[in-house]
Amino acid sequence: MSARLIEDVSDTARWVAYHRALESERPDALFRDPFARRLAGERGRRIAEEMPTLRFSHPGARGMAWALAVRTKVIDELILESIRGVGAGAVLNLAAGLDARPYRLALPPSLVWVEADRAPILAAKTEVLANATPACAVERVEADLADERARGELLDRVAARHERVVVVSEGLLVYLDERRVGSLADALHARPSMQRWIFDNITPEALAQNMRVWGATLAEGNAVWRFAPANGLDFFRSHGWSPVVTRSCIAEARRLGRYEMRSAWVLRALSRVSARFRERIEGMVVYAEMGRSA
Repeated sequence: MSARLIEDVSDTARWVAYHRALESERPDALFRDPFARRLAGERGRRIAEEMPTLRFSHPGARGMAWALAVRTKVIDELILESIRGVGAGAVLNLAAGLDARPYRLALPPSLVWVEADRAPILAAKTEVLANATPACAVERVEADLADERARGELLDRVAARHERVVVVSEGLLVYLDERRVGSLADALHARPSMQRWIFDNITPEALAQNMRVWGATLAEGNAVWRFAPANGLDFFRSHGWSPVVTRSCIAEARRLGRYEMRSAWVLRALSRVSARFRERIEGMVVYAEMGRSA
């Protein structure tokens, strides 16, 4: 086995899948993903167990399992709400990774779920899920999303077949630079059928904290985090997208019983006495459903 913990960005999908497995195996799980451990494989387990622990993670919280559980659960909710809200006929899951949402969410049978990612990830997923039955139609499309021409062809195909599409890019944007995120935002907006766009977003402070701990390891696999706009979700307004719903990771962790951070009681106390502190902390990681604004 390679001495590098992260060999390429695809390994981060295995890392996240293992954390979904940990949540699924809790007696009070926020969701159940029966495929997560197999999708993560031994490599995902090794990455999750050997990655350095962020300083704000509680020693008993098993690394970042709490935060990734919250992200998964909240984005599950946003997807279901968005599909109902716009009457979507399709979900386009960009950088779909190893998540199994079409197999575990209560989706309309008429829905088409389109997964776009690199060939090795899609092949691994197809093998594990070969005998599983999804709630809706599932299509997998090999795509290098960094290739703007290939991405445009994918968007054109989906837009031509479906009048109302919800786009999901969980865990993707942070690996892109601002130019590429802006280009993606423009490309989605240029196709009117792309009605909603769901993603996670972090602040420069959160990015810097994480990169101090994980930066060297992620750099070995060319998986460094890059996107954390100083103006937050306002970055997207000039590209035709505005927030419809936003949820804070910290606030949602409290709601869902996953506020498993070191010295969490101190953060709660400071948040109660300082609105400015609360806004800064709760804005560090947000999940957003964006709508077309122009």
